Amino acid sequence: MRKYKFHLETILALFLLIAIVACSDDNGPVDPDDSGTSYSVDRCNVLSVTAEAGNKGSTYEWSVTKSASGRFSLTNSSSQEVLFAAVDAGEYELTVTIDGSETETHPVTVNEESDSYKTYIDKVYDFCPAPGQFINDLPPAVEGDSYGTVLRRANTYLAKEEGTLVSLGGFGGYVVFGFDHTIVNIDGKRDFRVIGNAFWADANPNEEASSRGGSCEPGIIMVAYDQNGNGEPDAGEWYEIKGSAYGMEGTVHNYEITYYRPAPDKTPVPGGGTGTVIFTDVEYIKWEDNQGGTGYLWQNNATNHSLNYWPLWLDDQETLTFSGTLLPDNAVDESGSGSYYVLYSYEYGYADNAPNTDDESAIDINWAVDKEGNSVHLPGIDFVKVYCGLNQQAGWLGETSTEVAGAYDLHLKDEDIATRNIE
Repeated sequence: MRKYKFHLETILALFLLIAIVACSDDNGPVDPDDSGTSYSVDRCNVLSVTAEAGNKGSTYEWSVTKSASGRFSLTNSSSQEVLFAAVDAGEYELTVTIDGSETETHPVTVNEESDSYKTYIDKVYDFCPAPGQFINDLPPAVEGDSYGTVLRRANTYLAKEEGTLVSLGGFGGYVVFGFDHTIVNIDGKRDFRVIGNAFWADANPNEEASSRGGSCEPGIIMVAYDQNGNGEPDAGEWYEIKGSAYGMEGTVHNYEITYYRPAPDKTPVPGGGTGTVIFTDVEYIKWEDNQGGTGYLWQNNATNHSLNYWPLWLDDQETLTFSGTLLPDNAVDESGSGSYYVLYSYEYGYADNAPNTDDESAIDINWAVDKEGNSVHLPGIDFVKVYCGLNQQAGWLGETSTEVAGAYDLHLKDEDIATRNIE
């Protein structure tokens, strides 16, 4: 009889194979991709989750199959990597279907933050107003102030729960600010509000006006998601909020304007009593644009306005150039005599365009578009830029200048405002 010699390793391998076969026979085939990596993240932070199965050319479809609340964002849901963020703490599950059949589930624990988030602006990153009647007043500036001094002053005005107005001057003047968390982009809801000082007219002489109006000085809103995570509002991360005038006749995209600093002898002299308006020099600050237009900012010489429209901390610059989207003029002399101007509101999507208690001053992040006007879907935003969208004189009111007094996260304030669908 032939004798066989079995090694211990061989015997163990045979037992393991038998066990696997037995398990397969008793319980069906084993699916190694049924569960995936679990995650933990603080609320209002964007989490990246990658499907572990699949290969080049696979298809992916993500969904939230368990949710602590409906206040979450799921971005890139047809990619191998999905971005998830939630407003509320709790247990969530993300499930991905791969190639139409294979599934993989990733549990996510969303935690409360260790230090409570601010609902309002955390920091002002940049402030550069265009010339205007409230420049050097909101916030105040004096000769000798540096850019850094005025930026810190603007920060004290806006980075608080009850902000104080800053003026952005004429077209293009802007402010950039950010939050201490990501404002989550929740589908079907508006996500944040920029505070201004717009109000409706008490007694519009035109009783047949089809639009709401009063003192509305719309500013274009840009948003940015901190995709590289460096905590800075980088140039390549910005998208424009597509407001109702985006495709309107008279709107000019890629508009550019240059203001020219007036010579000292061009500075108008105060005149008149309280509330009196005198245009002492209609050629005060010259401007030219890239549409072949040219004109002047008129000096509005009311006693409670700045007499120097040029930012004093930029007094060494001969010109200031701004670019962006120019909106159609919205000021109408409804009196016919120059005594009663109405600045009409655009329907939605702008700063300082409707009262702060009005739903149309609230913004949906899903209205963001790229430079070509294509819709983009961001998981949330970390930074906001607001700039004046009008190049307009309204008689005794002077130039139209957007004002900003703050901004806040609607979700953390528990303001549930439904969005409107836009094309």
